Amino acid sequence: MSRTGWWVAGMLLATQAANAEWSATVTGTSDYDFRGISQTEGDPALQGSVDYAAGLFYGSIWASTIDFGEDVDGDVEVDLVAGLASETERGIRWDVGATYYVYPGSNEDLANGIEESPDYAEIYGGLGYGPLDVKYWWSPDLYDSDETASYLEANLGVDLPAEFGLVIHYGYSFGDYFDLLEDEASADPDYNGDDADYTDFSVGVTRTFGRFDSELKMVTTNTDDYFEVDRGAFRNDTRIIFALSTTFPWSDDE
Repeated sequence: MSRTGWWVAGMLLATQAANAEWSATVTGTSDYDFRGISQTEGDPALQGSVDYAAGLFYGSIWASTIDFGEDVDGDVEVDLVAGLASETERGIRWDVGATYYVYPGSNEDLANGIEESPDYAEIYGGLGYGPLDVKYWWSPDLYDSDETASYLEANLGVDLPAEFGLVIHYGYSFGDYFDLLEDEASADPDYNGDDADYTDFSVGVTRTFGRFDSELKMVTTNTDDYFEVDRGAFRNDTRIIFALSTTFPWSDDE
């Protein structure tokens, strides 16, 4: 499941409790997928989070192993999350908050001894009803580029027989940052005018086995030819991903 998938569901349930709750989740995944793009060159990742919820408030520290290729030394990402979430009497869910993405040791050396860091922040807001959730993300400075970027996503979860679940995700990445990528690409003689903004899509099946949650999903993007990456760092081709997670503390009835 994606970086937010495992803990968001738990947070929305936890915020209904009057008392503060702590939990921790450990996940192993065959590929760290973020908005259709691999953060591990298509290789496995180990992820974990510590989550807190009290009333409307929730917070999380989430971390994952990463691999951005030979030009970037860092091998971990840390996300700091804080937000408010609840559900109305009519069953409408709402969620607002912010995430700060930190990549320790991932500074890239540029000319004249200058280092460029990919750290950045996003704010988000979402609504949900029944099996459908829609969320909008906005960054004022994506990957420290001085350019804004937006991400709009919709997620559908449906219960299936035999305790299986169907999850469908659709996302769209767009904004000034992607226009900048097109401007930079225009200097390449091989650039053919392709759009840098793109959509990502995934469909998967989930199931819980005792104390463990599993997901098997297919991920793909509609990235145009020039921006397609089918191997190595930031690959965005069609992939099959499997993830297995468990959340502590374990309850006695699991």
